[in-house]
Amino acid sequence: MIQSDKLNIDEKTLLQTIDRISAQLDYFEQKLQSNLQVLLLVGNTGSGKSTIFNFLCGAKFKYVVTDDEEYLDLAENSDLYSEMNSGMKSVTREPKYYYHETINHLLIDFPGFHDTNGEIDQLIIQMIFYKFITRSNVKIAYVITHPQVNFFERGHALQSFINSVFKEKNVDISKLALILNHYNGNLKEEKLIINVQKQLKDIEVAKHEWISVIRRIDSQEKLDEVFSVDNREKLWCELITVNEIQFQPQFLPYSDRISTYITEKSSLILNQICQQMDYNLSIKSKELNDEQFTLLQSLINSISYILSQTPEHIEDWFNKFINVSLELSSTFHFENDISEKSINFLKIFNFFSFFSEFIYGYSAFEKHCIQVQQKCTYFLENLQKKIELQRAFEERNREQQNRIKAEQQFTTESQIRIQKEQLYAQEYENRIKYEQQLKMEQQLRTVLEQDKKGMEQQYKEYCEKSLQIQSNLQNLIQTEKIQKQQVEQDLKRQLQELQNKLNEMEQRRKEWLEHRAKGPHFGHHGHHGPGPHGPGHHPWFKK
Repeated sequence: MIQSDKLNIDEKTLLQTIDRISAQLDYFEQKLQSNLQVLLLVGNTGSGKSTIFNFLCGAKFKYVVTDDEEYLDLAENSDLYSEMNSGMKSVTREPKYYYHETINHLLIDFPGFHDTNGEIDQLIIQMIFYKFITRSNVKIAYVITHPQVNFFERGHALQSFINSVFKEKNVDISKLALILNHYNGNLKEEKLIINVQKQLKDIEVAKHEWISVIRRIDSQEKLDEVFSVDNREKLWCELITVNEIQFQPQFLPYSDRISTYITEKSSLILNQICQQMDYNLSIKSKELNDEQFTLLQSLINSISYILSQTPEHIEDWFNKFINVSLELSSTFHFENDISEKSINFLKIFNFFSFFSEFIYGYSAFEKHCIQVQQKCTYFLENLQKKIELQRAFEERNREQQNRIKAEQQFTTESQIRIQKEQLYAQEYENRIKYEQQLKMEQQLRTVLEQDKKGMEQQYKEYCEKSLQIQSNLQNLIQTEKIQKQQVEQDLKRQLQELQNKLNEMEQRRKEWLEHRAKGPHFGHHGHHGPGPHGPGHHPWFKK
């Protein structure tokens, strides 16, 4: 198994780096479609490159003073700006973009080439730089710290950058723009530029026509002066006049380590895929039905077709082979632990294949892939023959099992036929018994119907007699009712007569009492004897 530590490649960190960088590359490719001009801002860590990028983007700054230090910082943070650091540790780990629509320039703040992020990061940064300057004609502005007049040491830093990036001298170095940052001297810009041009000539560097100066900022007043709107426009005007550079691809130093990594890792992945495929298909092929076996043959044929092709780009073949193999693994639920490894490796492989023209030994990897392709083809042919033989063996076993099943089925059907005949005989006997029982029930029904008719006749006669009795009873009740009403009327009449007599007697009594009360006033003889009529002879009592 390949050891990533041997190659100083941390795959987890590398994958994270690829995720960050891929989005940046996509943005760059998208912007190239707009036919714009590209201006790369490069420089070593601590040169103030990100500060100048932010200044050109239109950022506002503040001068911060503490007990321990004084430094320049952004007045307002934004994702549009590059992160700034006052120390010597690089904070730009991937390109940062700013599109100046008015002048149609894409400004790119490029990471430092000698920061502290590790060798692989440095290699990736250089590959991205090479990709940028080979995908289109670009302008390059190199930012260098130049606090004093003497440029000798910094000139060597520029020479080192030129030698490392343009190793084969296949570019006109004088086309690079220089930005002298943090200048703290008293010379005017024109004299300073002439002085630097002379020093560059002394270290055998061609004369530079594009040199800009940004003076040191040590106070808020100096900040307002140096980073003014006018100075920003002036710097832009100087940079857009820089000539574009044409650059031919060349191999990067130490890039053969990437080829070695890809070669060994691809061999490991492909061998594991073949082993897992062999192991799982040996198990799974016994369980497949005809439809699944047809699908399996189709996927294997797809892999065979991929192996038989000679693609224009080897990464196309590699991607197709692994993806179809993973599809085969997923479709038939293979037990394996290489799916995630394969996907991660494809991600790394596809990323580096984008920079293949800069990677030393990549052509050797392509030859290696051809050998692997032949090896996989041979393996797949043997695997397919193995599956076909196993399938034929299983087909013979299936035919034998089907024959045994047919014999067992015939025996079972004979037993079922005998059982059916016995069942038919039992059903016939039951039918005879049922018909006899049905006949007896019919006779019993006839007797019951006759009894029913007799009982219905008796019930009818009983009902008629009952109705007659009920009618007679109603007549008797009606007669009694009439007689009762007559008696009641007679009694009421007699009572009324008695009441009338009582009322008459009461009236007479009242009149007699009134008459008696008036008796002493009827004569003058002073006696109280009866009147002329005598007792009981008053006309009121005649009645």
